[in-house]
Amino acid sequence: MPSQSKNEVKRLFLNIMRYFLPILFVSYLASLTFFAHVHVVNGVTIVHSHPFKKGAVHQHSTVELIHIHLLSHLMADGAAVVFALSLFIPFLLCLLLGCLQHIHFCSPYHGVIALRAPPAFRFFAI
Repeated sequence: MPSQSKNEVKRLFLNIMRYFLPILFVSYLASLTFFAHVHVVNGVTIVHSHPFKKGAVHQHSTVELIHIHLLSHLMADGAAVVFALSLFIPFLLCLLLGCLQHIHFCSPYHGVIALRAPPAFRFFAI
């Protein structure tokens, strides 16, 4: 594939992502806001959200309830919380005090389009 067509494909992909990702986020936020509901199963209250028809009988299978549980719970021990705070507090102080002047984003693969969690970055104070 010639480099010009690769650039066109890359540009098309980035244009699609420019609109798709905000729409996906707004849809997720709307689902959380407008479709939250409660199920009581064997005395256990399960709160979750997804589009459903109001007034219709709405139930989930056992497998669906297990998936809801696994997708909506985060468990971390105290060491993880302390570690996260030990990274966050200096970053917040540095940000508030204005000592960050340059941000350099580092990517191990140049020219690769990869959607992932927030990129790794380094701060250089000058």
